[in-house]
Amino acid sequence: MAVDDAYELAYREAVRALEHQRTAASELQGRAGMLLATASISISLLGRDAFAASHVLAWLGILCFALLSFCVLAIVWPQPDRDSDIDPQALLAARLAVATPDAKALSVDLIGLIGLRHRSNGRRLARMSRAFTWGPVFLSFSWC
Repeated sequence: MAVDDAYELAYREAVRALEHQRTAASELQGRAGMLLATASISISLLGRDAFAASHVLAWLGILCFALLSFCVLAIVWPQPDRDSDIDPQALLAARLAVATPDAKALSVDLIGLIGLRHRSNGRRLARMSRAFTWGPVFLSFSWC
């Protein structure tokens, strides 16, 4: 395998990994929205009966709904560093400041930046997944 082919392969795989993360985050946000919609419907239908039956259980259901809402907000809240785009002009300017840019040096820099974004997005996606894991737990307790 030629060196240029290796750079091209590394770049394609890095971009593919970022796209996979973007898709996973988008799907997780959609599922979190559906979870909140389900909780809203269940709390509105069961809320009156719960208040009539037991005051403590009603407040427990409301607390669980509030905790579920916080979990969903942790998933869908916009964050400034969530994007995976890389400014090509800034990349080129940084390379020009050091030396005359060549394709291999730019490829190495670009692959490195994509790798940093991938690791950062991976940590964020793990936090989002943990928040989503607690959502159904709170949903099930909100039906008490």
